[in-house]
Amino acid sequence: MSIEAQITQIITEGVEKLGRPDLFRAPLVAFSDAHDERYESLKEVIGDWVRTPVEFLPSAKSVVSYFVSFTREIAETPSQDPQVSALWGEAYVVINDHFNVINGELSSFLKEQGFDAEAVPATHTYNPSDMHSAWSHRSAAAIAGLGYFAANRLVVTEKGSAGRYCTLFTSVDLAERRKPPRNRCSYLNDGSCGKCFDACPVGALKPDGMDKFSCQDRLFENEALLAQDAQIEGADVCGKCLAACPLAYFE
Repeated sequence: MSIEAQITQIITEGVEKLGRPDLFRAPLVAFSDAHDERYESLKEVIGDWVRTPVEFLPSAKSVVSYFVSFTREIAETPSQDPQVSALWGEAYVVINDHFNVINGELSSFLKEQGFDAEAVPATHTYNPSDMHSAWSHRSAAAIAGLGYFAANRLVVTEKGSAGRYCTLFTSVDLAERRKPPRNRCSYLNDGSCGKCFDACPVGALKPDGMDKFSCQDRLFENEALLAQDAQIEGADVCGKCLAACPLAYFE
């Protein structure tokens, strides 16, 4: 079995170990070159605070990107609650916590093979005061060919955009690059749709940009509500722009 196949197996079995088919489907895994020039270009596209893979791990040769897709029920639930879905919040927290377990197993496996490895936390990697983050899991996923960016700033994979991403850097040279799927975002293609803009409860998501601070305020408000009403801690979620999108879920 190739090392790429073994990495994919560790991630897939890691999700299966959760025993939550009500929340998650089988993950998608892809690899990119740590020296891909698009990583350097993110400093211009996003900001100079973004770090490249080799700035995280100097010996990095490859980037492992993976996407854990949510079930149809989870993908639809944010639009069914007037404020915030507890089920969406649960899925978010459960997989974010479990990413640490999966990344630990991946790192151990790679180090046993004689390679370096370092993972990026699944979330809360940004500074709330300026909204700057040193890494974008979604950008890495797009570079790896897992999907494409839609108008709602989410990455759409062959299974849709409902789910969570994570990243790990390693010094092993990994092959099997994916060809990204065709961009099916109607708004970006011909200006139609735009349902994600209408769905944003605070008007933060607009065609010409996003008010990240208004979005963050809403997420913090939802986090407090879920902690109080559903005893779910750390669920700073919304998901309404995703649930309104026709590209949120594919079988």
